[in-house]
Amino acid sequence: MGVGGHQAGHVVSAVPLTAHGILVALAGVAVVAGLLWIPVLGDRLTDTVSKHAPRVFPRMLLLGLALLALGLVVHVGILDIVGLCLAGIVVLAVIVDNY
Repeated sequence: MGVGGHQAGHVVSAVPLTAHGILVALAGVAVVAGLLWIPVLGDRLTDTVSKHAPRVFPRMLLLGLALLALGLVVHVGILDIVGLCLAGIVVLAVIVDNY
């Protein structure tokens, strides 16, 4: 075995590969792949939202505001939260779609 072979043996013995280390490396690769896939999903989501927005957004905004008003009148907190979330999603989607 040449000098390079001895050095490679020392590197392998200095950095042992355990099952935990391999799993951590695979998890890291999965996270990086997921981060690289986010822009692709964002483009598809934006395209879908832009296509259906004129038909769905007014209904969704009215439903959110109606749930919010109903929750305020009947004093049911979950209706307030759902109504605010629906109205907020519509406002954020309009901002993202027009930005």
